[in-house]
Amino acid sequence: MIGSGPGGAYLAQRLAAGGKSVVLVEVGPVVRTHDFRKEAGSTLARYFFDGGLRRTNGNLFMPTMQARCLGGGSVFNSAICMRTPLFAANKWRSEHGVIGIEPEAMRPHYERVESFMGVREVDPAVQGRRNELFAAGCEAVGATATVISRNEEGCRGSSECFTGCPTRAKKSLDVRGVPEMVEAGGRVYTSVRADTLIMDGKRVRGVEGVAIEPFTGKKGERVRLTARCTILAAGAIASPVIMQRSGIDRAPVGRNLQFHPGTALMGLFPDEVAPWSGATQGYHCLDFMADGIKLESLWVAPSLLAFRFPGIGAGLKDLVSRYNHMASWDVWVSGEDSSGRVRARPGGGHDLRYRIEKPDVQRMQEGIAKLVEMYFAAGATAVYPGVHGLPPEISDAADARIVREADLSPSDFPIASNHVFGSTSMGEDPKRHVVDSSGAAWEVDDLYVCDTGVLPTTPAANPMLTIMAIADRMADTLLTRY
Repeated sequence: MIGSGPGGAYLAQRLAAGGKSVVLVEVGPVVRTHDFRKEAGSTLARYFFDGGLRRTNGNLFMPTMQARCLGGGSVFNSAICMRTPLFAANKWRSEHGVIGIEPEAMRPHYERVESFMGVREVDPAVQGRRNELFAAGCEAVGATATVISRNEEGCRGSSECFTGCPTRAKKSLDVRGVPEMVEAGGRVYTSVRADTLIMDGKRVRGVEGVAIEPFTGKKGERVRLTARCTILAAGAIASPVIMQRSGIDRAPVGRNLQFHPGTALMGLFPDEVAPWSGATQGYHCLDFMADGIKLESLWVAPSLLAFRFPGIGAGLKDLVSRYNHMASWDVWVSGEDSSGRVRARPGGGHDLRYRIEKPDVQRMQEGIAKLVEMYFAAGATAVYPGVHGLPPEISDAADARIVREADLSPSDFPIASNHVFGSTSMGEDPKRHVVDSSGAAWEVDDLYVCDTGVLPTTPAANPMLTIMAIADRMADTLLTRY
């Protein structure tokens, strides 16, 4: 198993529990509680690919922060667990021929994952003022605020999900998944970068790579692991690159790369909010998901939000000094009209291309406008959109019209996305898809993919729970085949 994120680590523990001999390979180090740092720059530099500076090329430079550690993105995400909506699953079936993806067929897999990972709704006691204001704003404009479900136990509302849960209440895969795999007899090799697959004609026999010194990147000894079955779960960016370097370079590999582009807004309230208190993300609004828009309450490290503020010098200092009266909410869009590709570069590295098209820009504008209306409905006195071409400060709900009518381009937004999919898409047409509905690679034997790259189009929801449910389904298949 190459990669220890949600798909890979969950599948590894299922296979080990089923009596299989499992080796889990992770390029990053083990992160223990005392290793966490509250400073965002240090976290990004130590535990994310390219020091947290990985970004797309195209019609904008979009940061896409991919974690590199045991447990993958689950260590630093907000633990949001959502099932894929019916309309997205129907699209996978009708347009890509994916078999067995309908909600009723997937229900037992979702339930098994949710039970194992301890998925539950955010406790009202740890919502905090920032999340409560979001819910109030939704209600005031006639929308629905839905309590977020997360894989956690005993959250204390420290809002440190992004820099690492200081109490380990978040059940990231290094906390729940990898330990059970090891207990069942599986082995884990961290700080090992998988480079190429071992090919025997059209059969995959394992993987070759190199040991990497944590934090310095210094290369060590070469590593060679052989296996009856090899599973790529290295992520939607790394998995196709490993395939390309191994000579598996059919047209669909690395193509159809998709994201959920998003941005955040800050709203100023007359009373204290203390936005760093409470669950990192406690409520979201799902009313507009069929239109490709999702709204959320959010908190991340202050340094990652402050760059959206207007002004410099004393003006910027004054805004930052009022952080305790602000709330941060975000919008992300489906990205269904935008796409890109990832290619391995000769000699190492990769080229990441992505274009955001006009329909997704318009979705972003509509989402921002809705948040503006929600802020003022909840009692805000000012909103700071941080978008070039919009007023630096919005002081009235009626100005949501300005947001909707503005002629904006992708580069006007401070956009980022950590949700990546589509580059090793599953489906029943070998000319269009990289793997079939079971996750088995087309045209080569004994190779599977189990990360969000297999999702053929946007899942419309946060993808972690979906890929874990697919991993659960894949485990049933592999335990029978091998």
